Amino acid sequence: PEVSVDPRIQRVLMHLATHYSEPSPQAELARMIRLSPASFSRLFRRAIGRTFKSYVTDLRLSVACRQLLETDEHISQIAFATGFENLSSFNRIFRLRRGVTPGDFRRAR
Repeated sequence: PEVSVDPRIQRVLMHLATHYSEPSPQAELARMIRLSPASFSRLFRRAIGRTFKSYVTDLRLSVACRQLLETDEHISQIAFATGFENLSSFNRIFRLRRGVTPGDFRRAR
């Protein structure tokens, strides 16, 4: 059975896929699909199974992982290019979610 996602959430996901590195204020995206921030948050969590912030963080980390493996860019450049505001939060979140530092992740390739 095919799972269908609310078209409004599909629109948000498509927006995030191309604008993942930009700040994505939840209220702005809620307005984009004509919902209140609280309604947006409930709909997103129900449709995706996790919070908006968690989804955006994982999206950014997956792009960062790919860049760490496929490029020789500095880790700080990758962190900023994928939407993290500072290197220390990137390193902390990367280690928390992936179990290793970005440098160790790259060296393990």
